[in-house]
Amino acid sequence: MNNNETAPHLIDAATNRDSLHTISSTTSAWDEVAAIISGLVGGGRYGLKIRIPHAFVMTFLFGNKLPFRRKLQVIAKLAAEHSINLASFACLYKFLLASMKVLSRLIPQNDGSGGASVHSGILRRLIKSVVSMVINGPFSSSLKRTINPSVSTPAGLPQQPYHAFLAGAVGGYIVWGRYSSVNYQLILYLASRILVGCIKLAREKGIRPFSWKKLKFANSYPYGAAVIWGTVMMLFEEYPEVLHPSLRRSMDEIYRFASFGNSSSSVSDLLADNRR
Repeated sequence: MNNNETAPHLIDAATNRDSLHTISSTTSAWDEVAAIISGLVGGGRYGLKIRIPHAFVMTFLFGNKLPFRRKLQVIAKLAAEHSINLASFACLYKFLLASMKVLSRLIPQNDGSGGASVHSGILRRLIKSVVSMVINGPFSSSLKRTINPSVSTPAGLPQQPYHAFLAGAVGGYIVWGRYSSVNYQLILYLASRILVGCIKLAREKGIRPFSWKKLKFANSYPYGAAVIWGTVMMLFEEYPEVLHPSLRRSMDEIYRFASFGNSSSSVSDLLADNRR
């Protein structure tokens, strides 16, 4: 899909985003509380919906030696962890957005005057400047980005894009920073999606070489598939210990004849069994 084809969708997305920021002139504290609760409920519900089928299939596919009751316990544990983490992150993310939205109004952006705060003391001014930089962004003064007090950002949405990154980073460290199979899987999933998204963004912004017509999706996809599959097969054959255990088990199932009941089975043994 070329840039001309995606332009209407980009315009519609930008229009919808701008319209969200002008829906209401006031946003009450109860609206922010409702957004936080909505994130909590939505995250928990989606975590259960997406993890239960996946855990069910993976547990019964690879947990052949586990008793039936233990399989159900594993499925419940994985689903609960996924659901609780998503709910916790969504709740914390919305809470941090609301907090920074309030602080961005209480703390004026640094315009370089500073004349009215000479009596405040050096330490107090330094703390105020650091907090202002964190809340309003490190380049707020150079961008001259001011907040219009007559128009409030709708509840649950960031006052500035910088707030979304900061809230997501804090939530990611607190909620997803603890290693587990569920958390690690989601981090890998997001890493691949972010990589693809950044490439698309670079193409939309006209950044070379991503904006070259020869590197559009239809032309570059076969080469990407070739590089990825060539790399994973080389790692599997030469350095299998560096691959994730679940991926290694799947590849053993396919390429090491483990599906015939014995990972050490050879082709000659299989043919011999078939002749009997």
